[in-house]
Amino acid sequence: MRYFKRWAAWLMSAVLLGTSAPAAVSAASGKDQVTEMKKLLSGRQEAGYEEGEALVMYRTTASGQKGRSAPFSSGIKVKQAWNFSADTKKKTRSASQNSAVSIARVTSQKSTEDLVRQLKKDPQVIAAQPNYKIRILGGSDPYFDFQWANKNSGQNGGSTGKDVGYDQFYDKTSGSKGKETVVAVVDTGIDLEHEDLRDRLWTNRSDVLYGRHGYDFVNHDADPSDDYGHGTHCAGIIAAQAGNGRGVAGISQSSDVKLMALKVLDEDGDGELSDVIDAYYYIYKQQMEGVNVAAINNSWGIDEADEQELMKYLIELVGKKGAVTVCAAGNDSEDNEGNASIPAGIDSDYVISVAASNEKDGLASYSNYGKESVHMAAPGNQILSTVNEDCFNPSIYSDGERNSNCQFYKNYNDGDVSEIKTEGSGSIGKGTVAVSEDSDYFGKESAGKSAKISVKNAEPGDIYTVYLPYDSAKGSTDSYLSTMLKASSSLAVEDGAGLVMAKDYKLDEEGQIEDPLTSEDVTINMITGTIPMMAANGESDVWGHLSYPTRSTTKNEKRAVGISLVVLEKQDFTIRLDDTAVSKAGVLSRDFGKYDFSSGTSMAAPLVSGAVANTSWYYGKKDALSNRETVLGMTRTVKDLPVITRGVLDGRKLSDQNAILTGAAVSGGRVVLSGKGFGTGGTVKVNGKAEKAVSWSDTKIVLENRQLVNRVGEVEILTGSGKSVTGSFYFIKGKNGPKKVFSAEDITDGGGAVSDGRKMYYLDKELNLYVMDEEEQEFSRISSMAREKAFAGIKKGELDRSDLSLDSAPVYCDRAVYAIAEADLGYETKRSLVSYSFQTKSWSRVDSYVTKTGGAKLEGSALTAYNGKIYVIGGRNKKTGAMEKSVFCYDKEKKQWSKAPGLPEGRCQSVAVQSGNQLILTLGSSGKKGEIPKNLVYSDKSRKWVKKSASLIPKNKGEEIYTAIVGVCRDGLAYVGLNTDGCGNVFRYSVSKDRFEAMDYQAAFKEDLIGTTVGSRFLFMPVTEQEDFDYKNLNRKKTSVQAKAQSDVDDEDYDDSCTVYSYPVTSGLVTVKAKTKHGTISGKGGYLPGQKVTVKPKAAKYYCYKPSTMKAAGKKVKGSSYSFRITGNVTVSAVFKKTVVKLNKKKLTLKAGDKYRLKAKVKTVGKKKSVTWKTSKSKYATVSKKGVVKAKKAGRGKTVTIYAKAKDGSRSYAKIKVKIR
Repeated sequence: MRYFKRWAAWLMSAVLLGTSAPAAVSAASGKDQVTEMKKLLSGRQEAGYEEGEALVMYRTTASGQKGRSAPFSSGIKVKQAWNFSADTKKKTRSASQNSAVSIARVTSQKSTEDLVRQLKKDPQVIAAQPNYKIRILGGSDPYFDFQWANKNSGQNGGSTGKDVGYDQFYDKTSGSKGKETVVAVVDTGIDLEHEDLRDRLWTNRSDVLYGRHGYDFVNHDADPSDDYGHGTHCAGIIAAQAGNGRGVAGISQSSDVKLMALKVLDEDGDGELSDVIDAYYYIYKQQMEGVNVAAINNSWGIDEADEQELMKYLIELVGKKGAVTVCAAGNDSEDNEGNASIPAGIDSDYVISVAASNEKDGLASYSNYGKESVHMAAPGNQILSTVNEDCFNPSIYSDGERNSNCQFYKNYNDGDVSEIKTEGSGSIGKGTVAVSEDSDYFGKESAGKSAKISVKNAEPGDIYTVYLPYDSAKGSTDSYLSTMLKASSSLAVEDGAGLVMAKDYKLDEEGQIEDPLTSEDVTINMITGTIPMMAANGESDVWGHLSYPTRSTTKNEKRAVGISLVVLEKQDFTIRLDDTAVSKAGVLSRDFGKYDFSSGTSMAAPLVSGAVANTSWYYGKKDALSNRETVLGMTRTVKDLPVITRGVLDGRKLSDQNAILTGAAVSGGRVVLSGKGFGTGGTVKVNGKAEKAVSWSDTKIVLENRQLVNRVGEVEILTGSGKSVTGSFYFIKGKNGPKKVFSAEDITDGGGAVSDGRKMYYLDKELNLYVMDEEEQEFSRISSMAREKAFAGIKKGELDRSDLSLDSAPVYCDRAVYAIAEADLGYETKRSLVSYSFQTKSWSRVDSYVTKTGGAKLEGSALTAYNGKIYVIGGRNKKTGAMEKSVFCYDKEKKQWSKAPGLPEGRCQSVAVQSGNQLILTLGSSGKKGEIPKNLVYSDKSRKWVKKSASLIPKNKGEEIYTAIVGVCRDGLAYVGLNTDGCGNVFRYSVSKDRFEAMDYQAAFKEDLIGTTVGSRFLFMPVTEQEDFDYKNLNRKKTSVQAKAQSDVDDEDYDDSCTVYSYPVTSGLVTVKAKTKHGTISGKGGYLPGQKVTVKPKAAKYYCYKPSTMKAAGKKVKGSSYSFRITGNVTVSAVFKKTVVKLNKKKLTLKAGDKYRLKAKVKTVGKKKSVTWKTSKSKYATVSKKGVVKAKKAGRGKTVTIYAKAKDGSRSYAKIKVKIR
């Protein structure tokens, strides 16, 4: 039973988990059951890593190796180590100077995240990463006619001749030269006793390395036998023995081609990356012993494309010794550009990434692809090959074998579907079920038919069953069920629209199913994995084989094979049925044979691995680069096939390959095409237009047209010898990259950056706010918002268990940061608009956001600030999926929401930024695939949105949502990180000219970017998905992320992990300039457009405290300060006048003993108009507080100066000379 669980899991994306079912399952409602099924489906995607472990690559010297095995501090234990030093047989002049690279698997009491962080600080460490879990990617010889990939004669409705050219391979590579060529199968092992494989196994001749035919790195023994089936299937595709009167034939038929079995995946198809390192180390050591490993087949993967360095090192190490690493591209129907897994996504000249093709030379419906990331395609649908256990597979049996093995068998080549029953099946649902014949069939017949089951108007929770009655005979052996199925739905959705299963039922006396299938049965089966299931999700060109034992003994009774559809999403479904059978009583499983069909890029990759081996054998070359180039040229060109070579593997090209086009770059303002086989001349077209070449060689062509720069180009080359080659390239121009500002600790994913015009801040999804401290080169935490404060009406326990995220990038407005926070509670999602005030240093929640703006039903709204108000723009209706046109405005002063003018068309996931006095809504989606929405511009003056004319063309037209990091720049916006056709990926938009234009930079980052403009710089950081830091234990005082990291690594110095970069931009800040006389004005400088500015004049020392005149933007203003909202450059002027004191006399002569009262007049803008009086010589003359001057006798003949000083602090005064007679 266990075998069939594993088999279905990789064969048909079944959901099979090895735990017991909880009793509570049977009591759940139908709706709850659907939710549980979706959770189980979603859960199968999780990969993860071994907690507390890490893989580290580090440098040592030969002498250093004697002293210590690894540069690790106390508390870190080495669990396993691999030394990739140079060949020890070769002597060097100074062994102590030899640099060696080692890899270690280490453990610690710390978390994996902290362990990796600590390791990266050591200067000897080259790379450190988690020990990621890996998984398989999936599925005159009597059965050769079913091997359409080898020889396509129209099987399964395919096109004759659309195969790998097996006959040509066989004719040229089936002999023996006595020189062994090895293909290493890094997988679940190989069935070493299989009748089609046992004579094709490599034999180990090393006295040092264990394992006769390879090694088991999972169980750490010398027996790499397969206990899952996947590796055996791959091995059979490569080299199953032809002409032995048994089974199938592999693509490599020279007796010199041997299979090395390296087991890294266990009986459930799971493994660890450390075991792959073990396998590559084994290959490397065998190469050092002289073994010619020509190809390494990797039909597994992990979704951690950013952790490439370690695997790339291994691939290139063995590559330089002759091995090409062949990798399955993946089975997610995705473009691998930016989404590739390891190892298929590793950028190396020793890697071939392989997509899967179908029987008509098209891309298989499930296959990943990439015009710039996947090299070639090979057949991957319904590939018949060897497996490790007996498999009931009547489709491939002869009539005699069917008669011997089947008590019931039905195909539909005669068009008769009358035996399929719909009534009495116990179906649940109000949809309609119809059965008809169909020309889409499975098998080798040239014009076969199948039964088509159409289900219309199905609802979530429905179960629809059709069944084929048969008479069961009594027996004591296991009874097996087998059927071929192809399932599809009207739309593809995440986690699948429906599930299909086949089950053996007992019929009652009326000929109806006695115990119909229920949703509880399905949920329990998904947990226990008793019955294999396959997904129905969008269009499919794949036939899946469901085969498993149904009963341990049989009786004489009426039974039926039932085909059931379990509905998870409201859709229409189509199921095609062929070759349904039940095994005969008394027949043992050993009579079935060990051969089965499977589909996937896992099946395509071995064909290419075999082709590499054939090439190496045929040309006698151990040069991996040369063999790789040859195989890339061995393709049959298929128009619009989205792979680099545009071709499917074709052995007919073994001795006469195509030209290959491997890359394009911009040098000196011109496009340079690189590859092989261009000859000395020919013609080049780009996007259908002939282009002139300024130089042409066999490996390089330089095009004259400079207008091609920053464009996406479909290149067609026709060489002088008549060979053609095509390819798609992005001719991006720009300086190699941005300027590095500094490196600090990893920034957690899920947050966003915001600027106040002077500094950059980062708000993470846990509502921790940081400021970028460039001087200290760190992000310092300013404040954190408690979850219970952000979301009202939710119990703290629920919030603690919830997942937080941001539904918008944060925005800055009037000394505060605003953001839309989300809490996923599992059963619903709560949203809240929160803000942090720099003025009050506190957080707050805008309570009415959800109810007033419809925020509960929307997602992907744009949050922005415009002229002092907060706007929530557009979004997508979560229930209907419709794009919203609504715009809501929040007045901070009135603390109320209002509806603002709506958009002319719905938008979601857009970005809104104020530039000058205009609000620009850009990017996102308008609901049209392959189209970047045109900018919408709004102003308070017009009170309406205007759709602009300028357009951007995306490089990738397969997307619906287009995003970039966006910031304000002069007269518009600056963008980083969106690949466009014509403007590169660093560009700007001029709102006055309504024009996009490229900047002289390029952003060559695969990671997500966060950032914004800060003055005249565009600051940003590449971030990757990672586990969050535990902020709950941080103090509430200001703490830096870097300080947290340092404390986690025993206060040792921390090396960089996350880098801040910058590009120069023309500043989009609006400025307040000050012009003053006898004083200053505070508040001058640069501001984000729309911010509130307060200016305060201040007199210079000894001048009056306020200006006599003050103007802002040419307008006279009053008061000791002035506040206004700035949308453009403003000049504030103030003239400060000094107090003037005038006396009523200019000269004065007095007789000794006489008096005279002086009068002082004070001219000032202030209120104090009095003076203080003072004499220069009181011995000769005095002056009273009222200005009365009295001349003394002692002063006869003398002159005295009398002063009148203003009391307003200005130090202004008047003086008069008094002569005394």
